[in-house]
Amino acid sequence: MISAGLLLTSLSALLQAETSAAPRVPTSYGLWVLAPALAAIGLSVLTRQVVAALFIGLLIGAYMVVPCLAADAPFGGDSGLIAGIRLTMEKYILGGIHEAPSQNFDRIKVLLFTFLVAFMVGVIGRNGGTAGMVRVVAGPSTSRRRGALTAWLAGLLVFFDDYANCMIIGPTMRPVFDRLKLSRAKLALIIDTTASPDASLALIGTWIGAMVGYIQSGLDPVFAGGAPAFLVDTNGNTVTAMGSFIQSLPYRFYPILAMIFVFLVALTGRDFGPMLSSERRALDRPDRDLPAGLDVPIANAPRPIWWLGFFPVAALVGVTLAILTVTGLASPKTDATLAQDALSWWEKGSAIIGNADSYISILYGSLAASLVAVLLTLVARTCTLTQAMDAGLGAMAHCVPPLVVLVLAWALSAVEQDLMLAEVLATKMQAMNFPAHWLPLAIFVVAALISFATGTSWGTMGILCPITIPLAAKLCGTLPPTEALTLFYASVGSVLGGAIFGDHTSPLSSTTVLAAIGADCDLVEHVWTQLPYGVVSAIVSMSVGEVACAAYGQPWYYAYVVGTAMMVLIVLVLGRKTEPSFD
Repeated sequence: MISAGLLLTSLSALLQAETSAAPRVPTSYGLWVLAPALAAIGLSVLTRQVVAALFIGLLIGAYMVVPCLAADAPFGGDSGLIAGIRLTMEKYILGGIHEAPSQNFDRIKVLLFTFLVAFMVGVIGRNGGTAGMVRVVAGPSTSRRRGALTAWLAGLLVFFDDYANCMIIGPTMRPVFDRLKLSRAKLALIIDTTASPDASLALIGTWIGAMVGYIQSGLDPVFAGGAPAFLVDTNGNTVTAMGSFIQSLPYRFYPILAMIFVFLVALTGRDFGPMLSSERRALDRPDRDLPAGLDVPIANAPRPIWWLGFFPVAALVGVTLAILTVTGLASPKTDATLAQDALSWWEKGSAIIGNADSYISILYGSLAASLVAVLLTLVARTCTLTQAMDAGLGAMAHCVPPLVVLVLAWALSAVEQDLMLAEVLATKMQAMNFPAHWLPLAIFVVAALISFATGTSWGTMGILCPITIPLAAKLCGTLPPTEALTLFYASVGSVLGGAIFGDHTSPLSSTTVLAAIGADCDLVEHVWTQLPYGVVSAIVSMSVGEVACAAYGQPWYYAYVVGTAMMVLIVLVLGRKTEPSFD
């Protein structure tokens, strides 16, 4: 029914473009402006093909824009059929990448530094650097608790990329888990819970560029119509995408509480549901009866050397932070903020980072990291230059699918902006008296459902950020400034946090699959053993986060104190140990 309705809408728009000379107003579509986003979401669920779904949604949106074009506007003189295709390819996809008429090329920088970080990850994975770092952390684990906690801590340290987390921690910790008779399913749970959740929170890595880009795609339509007063500080500066990313971190309740929950499971040695059965089978398994290997080891793999991984990552962090600080201090917007003596060091630091050129900082940070990784490989001679380059280029190739999703999400955002989606939704929800305080909860639920059904967090963020951020800006505009700003950041945190749920738990998620491969665990077993823990984390995060903090105005740290206490109680009541004495 939905697909047929969307098709009729697009055909109607096309016919009107052919027969009507007077352009129509986008808001006259009413709720049909949701058609592109709904098409992308619905087709993602039905086909499990996010790229195809986003492109079809984009195409539908372009044909809906055609009747709104004046005859003398770009592409307005073309026939409806030609205009729709040209809008899709030239204005929304190509124009979205280089952000015409802007000359900042920020989105091209996002693509470049994502490739460079992936290159660095591939090189240090091949030369033994990442395995060496994990070995240093792991040490001689002698107890099941220590082994599980070591894997959890190692997962936190590989924060810069979720794929790297899965493929580094899994193979490295697998022998430790086998020796301690911990299940492969437990290892898959730990590395999956410290992959996407950790990477989504990191200020350095392959995720931040895309996430800041998604936030920017939501802020663009907000500022295009004049920023609400609560998004403008006393010096006239509007909030930035990077600033919004940082300020939303305390409101990413799900990924943070999910990592805390798995830490409690590892600390107590208690499990419930299918995971308990897997742990019991592993404990009773004879040492010789190990699962068959699913991975193919690298021929003549080099010995792990920790500094081959540490120094490239240190270069990435150090150079990025240095350029962030320099560009932030050089910004005229920062001077007025630093002049206010009443501000705390955190507020001043946030102002510096928020006004810095994050794109150029991470670009040169990732370039420095890649160069250091290659140079150290030549010095250590753990593998040849050809092997290192091949590994780096192979890692870059793995970034192509998510970056295609990112480009199409940028394009879809531009379509929805032209269709005035935020204005239409805000008008409808205000007419329904939808309470702004419940918006973060509604956003989280929608993001969690979409990400689970499609298996992609990036696709979910790309679809929802251009819709939910302008909506939050409009609905919160009637509240007192401080309260409005808190709810706005909570809404940003809800869409970014809710999108992690599916990436973390869905069997369609590439991270879920890679976690199972890295741990050498059957995918079905991994999904069924992990899902109860993910659902519990989501319920707790909604209860103490989106409800207690966002809807009822409790401070954000309340969610982590009460949420941790609730999860401790859940583990103690539902969980069972797999042996009488854990140590």
